[in-house]
Amino acid sequence: MLPALLTRVGDCFPGFLLVTVLSAGPAVCQDGPASLKIVKAAEPRPYNYARSFRAADGTIYLLGPFKTIDAGRKLELCTLADPHWGTLLNEGEMNTFFSRKGLFLALKNKVVCAPGGHCPGTMWRSTDDLKTFQQTAIIVVIPEAGKVDNGKPEEWVGLFFHRTIIELRDGTLLAAMYGNFEHDTITPTNPRSKSESKYKLRAFVVRSKDQGNTWRYLSTVAAPAPAVVDDTEGFNEWTIARLADGRLLGLIRTGHYTPLQASWSSDEGKTWTTPITPNGLGPGGADPFLILLSDGRLALAYGEIVQPKGSREAYWKDYRTHNWPGAAKTSEADERRRCVLAIDADGSGRNWVSYTVADYGPRSAYATIFQVEPNIIVYQADMDLWRVELPPR
Repeated sequence: MLPALLTRVGDCFPGFLLVTVLSAGPAVCQDGPASLKIVKAAEPRPYNYARSFRAADGTIYLLGPFKTIDAGRKLELCTLADPHWGTLLNEGEMNTFFSRKGLFLALKNKVVCAPGGHCPGTMWRSTDDLKTFQQTAIIVVIPEAGKVDNGKPEEWVGLFFHRTIIELRDGTLLAAMYGNFEHDTITPTNPRSKSESKYKLRAFVVRSKDQGNTWRYLSTVAAPAPAVVDDTEGFNEWTIARLADGRLLGLIRTGHYTPLQASWSSDEGKTWTTPITPNGLGPGGADPFLILLSDGRLALAYGEIVQPKGSREAYWKDYRTHNWPGAAKTSEADERRRCVLAIDADGSGRNWVSYTVADYGPRSAYATIFQVEPNIIVYQADMDLWRVELPPR
């Protein structure tokens, strides 16, 4: 990363910095420009896994009392006329969003399944463009899952909504979910993945015909194979976007040390292609978020942890020996993450060029992105916000 130019901005809150940097792409970059222009509009604050969303009027709301109404140039305080989110905008609460004029939905991440496949959950909904919103109970009907292990509150186990709701051509809603069905009992292999997840998970979709009150299982996108021994956590955090050609594309996290996977649907989510590893993305990924740009390109935000140096076997031996609670972490147990933005120029989802937006640091790197102007993306991760200028197509 090249040196940054820091200047104090008078029209931001006291203590906020405007940071202009040129960020060289990591080693996975093969083609395209060598740098992007990135402007930081927010001061870091200690709250990881924060979420954001864009309302129908273009306002981008962040965790707590903050919003931006000028396409990410600066942040300002919410007023009494704005929705009172409090601490709800985080990965553990409002985790999955849909927003268009006349309808806003936010879904809590986890649903708790009862026998018979009826899984109660929580939704926040507005039908008056966020003048008011209500918290309400929902139900996910998924008998295909069998008897689901819901786990303990501190365990990453059960069924979860994640990130994306797509409006299908017939007006129904399609939501991304992941989790463990009754027969998903394969355990992760390496100790880091075991600390993350009880089982290797599957990615699937559910559909609603009543504006989010009831969701029903539609299809599985990717599930772990019993015969495969690898460093993955199965298929968990994932994101969906509609491509310019009308197909749906899903990009799915498989673990901190294994690459993102891509799957396409040509029939509105009923069936999906066998997942593949796209070209040009990093060796691992966290919480991907995908959007279609107005010119047909794709933009993908994701986090990436520092990768092991040397052999994986030596790394896991060190991890088991030294990287336990209370132990001093060695250089091999480096869990800093960076924020990455990847661009697919032809809009297919197969070939990407990746750039570093923020270098490795003590962050979750759970990112959300919005196109706010032609060739301009607002990139939010934790409590940081950047404006990223892309080269024209």
